[in-house]
Amino acid sequence: MSHFEINWEVFPLKLREVFTISRGSKSEVPNVFLSVTKNGMTGYGEAGPNTRYDETPEKVIEYFKGLPDHFFDEIASPGEIAKKLEQLELPHIQSAKAAIEMAWLDWWAKSKNEPLWKLWELNSPKGPVTSYTIGLDTPERMQQKIRAASQYPVYKIKLGTDRDREIIEAIREVTDKPLRVDANEGWTTLEQAKREIEFLATQNVELIEQPMPSAEFELMKELKKWSLLPLAADESFIGDENLEEIAEAFHVINIKLMKIGSLMKARNVIKEAHSLGMEVMIGCMIESSLANAAGALLALEAEYADLDGHLLIGNDPFKGLNVLKSGEIELSEKPGFGVSK
Repeated sequence: MSHFEINWEVFPLKLREVFTISRGSKSEVPNVFLSVTKNGMTGYGEAGPNTRYDETPEKVIEYFKGLPDHFFDEIASPGEIAKKLEQLELPHIQSAKAAIEMAWLDWWAKSKNEPLWKLWELNSPKGPVTSYTIGLDTPERMQQKIRAASQYPVYKIKLGTDRDREIIEAIREVTDKPLRVDANEGWTTLEQAKREIEFLATQNVELIEQPMPSAEFELMKELKKWSLLPLAADESFIGDENLEEIAEAFHVINIKLMKIGSLMKARNVIKEAHSLGMEVMIGCMIESSLANAAGALLALEAEYADLDGHLLIGNDPFKGLNVLKSGEIELSEKPGFGVSK
């Protein structure tokens, strides 16, 4: 009996521009790419570890090394892999688990010569419009970034500074397109959050991600009761939180594969969120077209997409995920996630 061959490498994704949010800046991101090969077919997975969640490339690799011998050989269906990963007595490195599940699902769909979206019995490979992120910078530089990204219909604006209004006013000088705002926990008091939202409600803003720190959950509940705009949970939602409680403080959840650790689990969370009347955004870290294609698969059942990680880098090792002129994301008809090296 043949066994899966498993390989991985750390590959630094280089950002086209220094990327800044309220917590810091970065110019490259070392993601870990996993490949699993059997019967002449290779499935690919990607881990985008984030230090905010105490994950690093080194911890991802240690997780891979800790997998039992012939782990992949014992999996027969998509429903099994997430369960088997949860049963392992290893540290919970969510990005590593996401990469492992991603690689097996990609291989499994390729073994059936079908795209995953068809095997998931979805009607179309076309998802919602993705936003394009404009990282924090001087107002003048952010204006330049908007002009350089004129092909995108919706922008995600990073805020959470003491000059947020100045930034939005500068952006409104160069575009009237819809905006999504991400404060990255940058507004620390209820009064500040209300003041900023009151202003943003006049600026054609669709929603606001994580206006206050995740630790301020009680204040977020108060803010939701008042808010003039939909509020989306990002840092407040990792994946195991009680969604009924999250719904008390937010209108939308942002599911990121690298936080939740499993496409199969994410799909169940989407259904639960919808049953509670919440909307869903599928987001990303800085990732290649591979991980963003996995996110795009989830986004086919969501209301919002923020899957621009592959658009922000200059050395994407994969290709095949499309962003249409309309801004909608579209998976290909090729087997698996539909991307290739």
